[in-house]
Parts: sequence; structure tokens; C-alpha cells
Amino acid sequence: MINRSAVMENFDFSAHTGKGVKVAVVDSGIDPAHPDIGEVKGGVSVRLDKAGQIAFGQDWFDSVGHGTACAGIIRKKAPNVRFYSVKIFDDESLSTKGEVLIEAIRWCLAQGMNVVNLSLGTTERQLLPSLREVCDHAEQKSVLLVSAEHNEGRESFPACFPNVFGVTAGQVYGKYAYLYREHHPIGFVARGDPQRLCWVQPRYVFMAGTSFAAPQITALIALILEKYPNADFHQVKQILMADSSRGRSRPISNLTKWTQARIRDSKELPHPTPGQLDWIKKAAIYPFNTEMHALIRFRDLLNFEIVGVGDPIGKRLVGKDAGEAIGAESIGLKIAHKVEGILADADTFILGYVDQLGRSLRRDQFREILQKALTLGRHIYSLAPVNPSAYPEIFKIAQSKGLKIAFPFVSSEELRGIPPERLSSPKSIDMPVVGVFGTGPQQEKFSTQLALRRMLLAQGYRIAQIGSEHQSELFGFDLTFPYGYASSVWIPMDAYIAYLDYKIWEISQRRKPDIMIVGAQSGTVPYDFSLSPQTNYTLPSLAFLFGTKPDAYILTVSNIDPDEYIQHSINALKSLGKGETILLTMDDKEKDIRFAYGTSRAVPRQMSPEELKAKLDHLEDRFGIPATEVVSSQGQEKLARTVVEYFGVEQEGENANRTFDRGSNQGTDSSSTGT
Repeated sequence: MINRSAVMENFDFSAHTGKGVKVAVVDSGIDPAHPDIGEVKGGVSVRLDKAGQIAFGQDWFDSVGHGTACAGIIRKKAPNVRFYSVKIFDDESLSTKGEVLIEAIRWCLAQGMNVVNLSLGTTERQLLPSLREVCDHAEQKSVLLVSAEHNEGRESFPACFPNVFGVTAGQVYGKYAYLYREHHPIGFVARGDPQRLCWVQPRYVFMAGTSFAAPQITALIALILEKYPNADFHQVKQILMADSSRGRSRPISNLTKWTQARIRDSKELPHPTPGQLDWIKKAAIYPFNTEMHALIRFRDLLNFEIVGVGDPIGKRLVGKDAGEAIGAESIGLKIAHKVEGILADADTFILGYVDQLGRSLRRDQFREILQKALTLGRHIYSLAPVNPSAYPEIFKIAQSKGLKIAFPFVSSEELRGIPPERLSSPKSIDMPVVGVFGTGPQQEKFSTQLALRRMLLAQGYRIAQIGSEHQSELFGFDLTFPYGYASSVWIPMDAYIAYLDYKIWEISQRRKPDIMIVGAQSGTVPYDFSLSPQTNYTLPSLAFLFGTKPDAYILTVSNIDPDEYIQHSINALKSLGKGETILLTMDDKEKDIRFAYGTSRAVPRQMSPEELKAKLDHLEDRFGIPATEVVSSQGQEKLARTVVEYFGVEQEGENANRTFDRGSNQGTDSSSTGT
């Protein structure tokens, strides 16, 4: 028995694995060959024979995917449960007769199951007496039944029975997160929004529905039963009720406030391992150029603290708040100009493209700043390469003081270290890849990548990411492939495709992410064929496209881009790649082209809300594609929502593998259908 004090205490789900608990999945079967499922102890198939009689068989294997998806969710939370597959759905409609469901539950009772997952339900009331009887029998035998609510919220059974754990779908994030709704016939809310699920063919899909909320609760019950094997329905329910306050759900009507609160609480974000940069604890950045703005705007995604910001006096930013200087909220950090002051509280100096400043001053300011920082005892992280042969004395100082000098690069040695057979053939992966591409420079492509990263991490997705900006490594991306300005990709361009193809495969095998984000440089197609090779990134961007092979594209555009050029870029991505452009993004700054002394330059000007809305409306009307900015929380939510919905809703034709179960519950009389 469970004493009252144990019930009222928070249950430590993470301390248990479901060891020894027998869990039956009554569904389309389970595929034991799936790499994320593992051993299935046994099972049974239940169906009606030609004479209309109940028939039992041994063909409990899943050929559809629905039951395997439910089992995969349970396995993630309760890896050591003893699975049993009870196949009742046919392989076409995910439906069955009510008497088959009842006999399947009876089989579970006879076989001594502890928990039965029913990601299904019926709205047919003529079934209720028999269904209620078998559920009452389950309660008497302390066999716990978990059932999914109808996807459309219609009254469905057995989820609405008081002695069944009824579960509906919500946007609830966290491995052990869920909610309890007191005095509601469907008491529990668990994650049911689009998520990456185990399947049969293909091996993984993005799907949504109450079907995938129910096994979240089934897994938690299995963890409770490991500690309290004799607990009955009411005792387990009391534990879940007492612990439900730990769950977080995103209120559909108040999405923006939820997201802002979630992002502010950065400790809850599932940050990736910082890898080789875990020595950076408190950093100062210099100069405060565009590439550094992301470190301030998205500092909640960093694994270190920004404690200093510096910039030359001539740019008129010194003394301003670093957040306010880029049009964001104040962060309480003033921009300084003296190195000693900038580094006062820092252990690492993050340097941008200081060479640009040095050219105007006609001296090697990069060398001077490196030497100054090392003399003050600070580590160095440089976006631009630091060449040991050009700065031998700099590396000698660092070595003598035990300090680090780091910068992002891809070396030819790394390429040679990959077995040739691994590079020689295309790799197959089973996760969606979304690519961020652009029509030109300075369009917030990197902000788009970070905004998408922020939102998907906050929603509980496992993210893998490849970036082509030098600062990608600072945000913990899985691979930084810096082929743009000051390129430090030191492999031949004709090796880009094979290398990137291999790295995506390697990352997918190691990380098993839900989704991968890849970000390119500008120039999918040239804006002007008269551009010099030094300013045209088209060829390496095309190699990046061929190597990463995104399934969908986000295209960043400028307010000055002609419609024809945007259309050319959309057409090129579709023709050269394998995906569709699903979203257009644009900065909230207007590029004001100014001419002087025979040259032109683009000067950013903040657009008014009315101007921005008019431009975004035009893009949507002209191209029939959603469009958004990515500075506001609303824009970032639209960005993430578009991506999740694309991979989570039913597609047609060649994208049909992204279908998800809509759970229509439109079976025949006396039927039971997956939800």
C-alpha cells in the first residue's frame, strides 16, 4: 500500500525506468525491428473471422506505424517496460469493431498486464454497457487503462469513464510534463502537437493527435508502478494529480506570453552540449558589428554570459546600452571602447572582423588587440582565422600563459580522416531538414536560424543544426561550415557536397534529432552576373544546397528585391533541390540605397509597423507563401509554426511521407477507431 505522505510528495520520474512493468499497446501492432523499440515480449492479434466470430492469432506485428509510434513514446520515458503488442486494427483504416476492442482488453486482463495503452476510442453508445463492464473488471484487477480522447473533443469512450485515465492533447513540453484538469471528464493533458515519432515506413514521421498524448501518460504510470507495483487506479491517480503542477502547457489563446515566459527561463531550455567551447564562461565582444548583434539578441541560447561589449568611438555607439543600440530591450550593459574596461569581468575576448577596422587605420589592429587581450590574461575566440605562421609571437604568449586561441574552421585533415567509402555514396537519413537561404547579404538569415532554434527548443524538439556563419559555433551548432566572408573552410569546393552529406548523416546517427536546420550564405542565384567572384557566393551556396538537401526552404528576402528576382530564387531552390519554399522572411529594416562619389551603399532604416505589414502582405499575395519578420515574438512564432505544420500535416504526391493521423473516428456502427 502507498501511505498518504508518499502520495502527496512529488514523484521522481527520472529515478525509474519502468523495469518489470507489463505494458500492452492495443493498436495496429508494434514493430520490434525498429531501432528505438527493442524487445517485444509477445502479443496477439484479435479480429473477426468470416463468420463474425472472435479469432486470435500470432500476427501482432505492425505494418502501419500507429502502434509503433505509441510504443516509441512509452519507450523514451520508460525504457525498461515489458512490451506486449495487441493488434486489433486492420492495415488500411486504423479501425476495428467494438467487440474486438473488448476482447482485446479481456486478453490483457487474462495475461496479467499492468498498464494498457488505448490510443483509440468510440463515440457509439450501444457499446457502452459491454465496454463499461470490461473497464470495471480491469479496475478490480488493478489493471490500469489509459485512453485517448477524440481529436475533435467529442465525447468518446473509454476515455470518459471515471476509472480510466482519459488523456487529451496539448502543447506540453518537458520529458515528464503533463497537466491535470480537475472536475473534467478527460482529466489529463499531455503532449500531442506535431512531434517526431517512430513509424514503419518511413522509420520516422512528424505527427500530431491525442493518439500520441495517451502513451505519454502510460509511460509515467509505468514508472510509478515500478516503485509501487501494487498501486490501484485511485492511488496512481492521486500521485499524478499531486505531481501535475510540474507540467507546462502552452495556452492556445495566449501563445505569445507563454513563449516569452518560456524563453526568459533559459535554464529550462534543452541546450546542446557546448563541446569544445565549454571553457568560455564570461565573454566580452568586440567590435559591435552586425555579426555580433546575434550574441546580444539571442544571448538566451548561449552557454556563457556576455559581460562586456566594445566598439570604436567613431561609430557613435560608445556609452549606449548594447540592447537598445540594436533596437532591442535594454540589457543593462553599456558599450565601452577601452580594451581594459571591456574585459574587466570577462575570461574570454570574442573578436569579430577586426581586420576591417585595421584597413581604415592602416595598421594591424588585429595583432594589437590579440596581444592586448592575452597580456591581460584572457582567452581569445576569433570569428576570423588566426594564422599561427603570421602571428607566431601571439601563440607563444598564449602558450606561456596557458590561454586558448580558437576560431571556427573545417580542415583538410578532417576530410582526409573520413573513410573514403563513407564519402563515396549518398547517405539516407530519417529526419526532416529545413534550409534557410537568402537572396542577398544582411537579411537576418542567421537571426532566422536562431529564432527557429529558440522556438523549437522551447517547444521541446531535439534540434540539430549546421550553420555557415562563423558565430554558429558559439551557439552550440553541431557543425560550423564558415564558407562566407573570411572563409575558413579549407577543403576543395568540389568536396563540399560529399563532406556535408556525410556530416548530416553522422549528426543524425549520433544525435537522433527531431529536425535539422541548415543555414546558407547569400546567392542561390546571382542578382547581377557582372558581380566579381570575390563578392558572388553562388557556387559555394549551390554546393551547400546539394550537400545538405533540405526538404523545405525558408527564403530571406530584402525589401528592395524585385519580385522577379525573388521568384527566380524560389524557382532555383525547387529546381535544384528537392523541397518547396514554405516561408519568406524579411528584416524589419528597410535598405535605403544612397549614392555618393560614384558608389552606392545600403543604409538600414527602421520600417514602421504599417510599412512592414504592407510589404509582408505584398509578399504573401504575390507568391502565395506565408511571410513574416523574425524580430518580434509573434514573427518568431509564425516562423516555427509554419515549419512544424509543414512537417506535421498531410502532404500530397512526393511529400506523402509527412502525413499525420488526423484521428477522424469515422468508423462504422459499433466501431472503435484510432485517435
